[in-house]
Amino acid sequence: MRLYDHLRPQVVTELSRAQSKIHISFDGWTTKGGKRGFLGIVAHYVDKQGDIVDLPIALPQLTGAYSGHGMAKVVIQTLKEFGINAQRIGYFVLDNASSNDTAIDAIALTMGFNPRHRRLRCSPHTINLVGQMLLWGENSASYNNDTAEIIAESEYMSEWRRDGPLGVLLGIVNYIKTPQQYALFADFQRLAHRELLADAPPDKRKILEPVKPVITRWNSFYSCFERAVQLQPAINAYASHHIKRIRDEDTYAESRRNKLPHAPHWMRSDGLTTHDWAVVTEYMDALKPLKAATKRLEGRGNSGRFGCIAEVILVFEYILNYYESRVLAYEAVEYNAHDEAPEDHLAINMRAAWAKASEYYSKLDLSPAYYAATILHPYY
Repeated sequence: MRLYDHLRPQVVTELSRAQSKIHISFDGWTTKGGKRGFLGIVAHYVDKQGDIVDLPIALPQLTGAYSGHGMAKVVIQTLKEFGINAQRIGYFVLDNASSNDTAIDAIALTMGFNPRHRRLRCSPHTINLVGQMLLWGENSASYNNDTAEIIAESEYMSEWRRDGPLGVLLGIVNYIKTPQQYALFADFQRLAHRELLADAPPDKRKILEPVKPVITRWNSFYSCFERAVQLQPAINAYASHHIKRIRDEDTYAESRRNKLPHAPHWMRSDGLTTHDWAVVTEYMDALKPLKAATKRLEGRGNSGRFGCIAEVILVFEYILNYYESRVLAYEAVEYNAHDEAPEDHLAINMRAAWAKASEYYSKLDLSPAYYAATILHPYY
């Protein structure tokens, strides 16, 4: 704290020399166990050299209820401490939590600006929500079915998400979490490497860890599936090992009339078939445009890089057009024609993803900044 207090006057001076409005982003963070909450506050501006600067200015602890009004109070106090007044404040770039809407309303009331105009949304965060909807979301309109059948369809999709290829794969990946399981999985990779050609490149023989998906980490499910496909033989062997072990333990328990041993749901499944891996690949293909869109918007708008606000509308239109065209390809499919007919889960989930992207695309209309940036951009 002493170092922070020592450096703060220098930061105030630096901010006073900004050549642009000072834009703000903030987000909450909670310690493990949830005992303490903090609010990270970052200033974004153009300095006197003409460079874009992202400067963390405060990490105050939040007290009381973790609410929009509580965050607004902390942000307003921080802005005062750093000399950022109503004339110098720019836009606020935040995620899509409703508490952030409340916070912006409170800040706008104090500083005298239109909260809808100044409230921008973190586009990669929004794209991540589209990806979550594609994989796990619920949207009754996406079933494209009679109202009477929607409940049954919804129950089917819930079961599919748990017991289908994605649920089984994630169950296997998340089970690898102890030194013993990591070592066992590495052993199965070494066995898989024996099947490689003698002249296979060295990188094909590397021992790799599975990528664990984190719901708040952008594109983590795509990365998880991508690594899993790369390690498919080892994952199949690892899963078969545990499935056989549990099957043997179940047989023994039943012979003794004992309770079956506890085991994750996937260990009493058939593992992952060739068809299941094809489904995983299909979802990777459906997620890939979201990864490309995130990468395009992650930059900072520097020369030769992406990331400027002028890209946002076009990126969302790209996402909407992609899912719309993919869904149209499924419109003529008769899913109940015969046993080999394709399942409709991907079409359902892509409709849900399109609906989520459309919802946030419409919200871009609330702030003129997106359209102004696009219109004024020399390229467009």
